[in-house]
Formats: sequence, C-alpha cells, structure tokens
Amino acid sequence: MDTAKHCRAAESFVREFMHRFWSNDFAFFEKVLAADFVWIAAQEDQYRLDRDESVDLYRNICQSTPEVVLVDESYEAIASEGGVTVVTGWYYGINNPEMGSAFGSRQRLTVILRDLVGDQPFEIVHLHMSNPVTISRKGEYFPVGFSREAYRYVRMLASQYSDRESIEVREIGGATHVLRTFDVVYLEADRQYTMIHCLSKTLRARQGIGELSKKFPADRFFEVRRGSIANILHVISWDADSVRLTGGVEIPIPVRRSMKVREKIEQLRQLVIGGGGSPSGTWGSSMTHVRRTVGNQPVAG
Repeated sequence: MDTAKHCRAAESFVREFMHRFWSNDFAFFEKVLAADFVWIAAQEDQYRLDRDESVDLYRNICQSTPEVVLVDESYEAIASEGGVTVVTGWYYGINNPEMGSAFGSRQRLTVILRDLVGDQPFEIVHLHMSNPVTISRKGEYFPVGFSREAYRYVRMLASQYSDRESIEVREIGGATHVLRTFDVVYLEADRQYTMIHCLSKTLRARQGIGELSKKFPADRFFEVRRGSIANILHVISWDADSVRLTGGVEIPIPVRRSMKVREKIEQLRQLVIGGGGSPSGTWGSSMTHVRRTVGNQPVAG
C-alpha cells in the first residue's frame, strides 16, 4: 500500500466530512459512522457519546444551527497502520448572519478512521472536537458574538455562500466539476490553461484565464495583476503592494495598477456588503480582459 497516497485520501475524506457536517448533511453523517463510534464533542456535557447518542446530538445540531462555512482549514494524517488512520486538523467557520445571528469559531479535531473496502474508503471510529465556543443563547452549538464591522464582513462572505450560484469547469483530464462561486479563492494563469484555487482543492482547467474568466460574476472577481484574478469574498487584507487572500496567499500588485486595484476592492466590498445590484454580465465581459499569458506567480504567505 502506498502510505503517502493513503494518508492524502484520509485527509480528503476528513475535509469532506467536516464540510458536510457543518452543511447539516445528516444522511452522510449517519452513513460514515462505525458501529463502535465514539464522539467527544465540544461542550462540557458532550463527553464519550456512543453512536446512537451522537446521531441524536447531530440531529439537534442540524435542527438548531444554521449552515456554517469553513473559510480556513488544515488536516494532516499523523499515523496510519493496521487499517487505522489518525487525522488531526483545525478549521475556522462562520455562519450566515441572515439567519439572525453572526458567529464564528476556530476548532481543533482528531479523527480516527478505519479502512473499508468498496465505494466508501473509510468509516469514522472516533471524533474529538475541542476549543468549545462561547454560547450566547441556550441551544446554540457554534456561536461567538461579532462586532458590527465583523458582522458586515461575515455577511459579505456568508451571503455569497448561501446563494448557491455555481460554475461548471472542465479539467485537463476531462472531468467536469461544479463549483460554487464562494469556493473559488482565485484564478491563476498557467500558460494556455488556468489553475483554479479553491478552498479545499486546486483544479487545472482546459481553458485559458481570459476565456474562463467570462464564467465568473463581475461583482465577485477582479484582476489583481495580469494572470491573477481574485474573489473579493476571500480578500483578507490589502495595501499598495499586495492583496492577501484566504489560506495565506499573497498576490503582488504591480506599481502601475496599485491605485486601480485598491479602488476596485473598495467598490466590490461596498457592493457586496451593501447588498447592491450586480453588474450585468460576467467578469470577462465587464472588466479589462485578462490576456492569456503567465505573469509573476502569487506567492504563499
């Protein structure tokens, strides 16, 4: 067995599980739990829950907790032997404040997986979630109160996640992927192709960035530099020299474009936060068209 490949598969499985967990996917949660599953959840009274108790708790979470968006995350398989793999990780999640409250939290987790044979590669034997959140109202499972400015920022992020807008993209290998707009952090030119950097994966599309950019909405994506197009919903900070995105990515801004890029960021932030109408057309049809050439590569921060 290729241990490295097996560990990567385990990490991907846990990533999918956590996204589905906070999307209130009850059927998937119940399906992947082993018969001897044990859960140590985040709250003080949620210790060593067996499978039936865990299913009941998760049913309550689905009924009482709005969908949560994981905007930053990391998972690592730290051990794999004898058909058992241990994955540790962390994530930062936010909810959609349109549901009536704004909250977010960073949580850590440890997941123990058991190998299976068939369509489902693993089952979950143990889940331990730590760093419990601050409860502001009885019955809430995930909230931390936000200031007014943070509320506006979360609204900007989560409102896009909740609108379910999707884009179809075809990879070089021929597979077609359906991406939600929120999931795409930025586009990067790669010769005649385009690298699509998402929250949980990176795809290499068959189209050049100029052609592909036409599929992306003009009120979400903007050109930082030639060959780099960023999603305004993932802009963490910016200055005259660079734009920093979710996941620690930093894209340099050419000196000649610095003022224009900063003005565009402010314009799009106000449009999204304020809930204004969307510009007609898509990115490629209403902004300066990106040429299909490779510029300086964004660097990881």
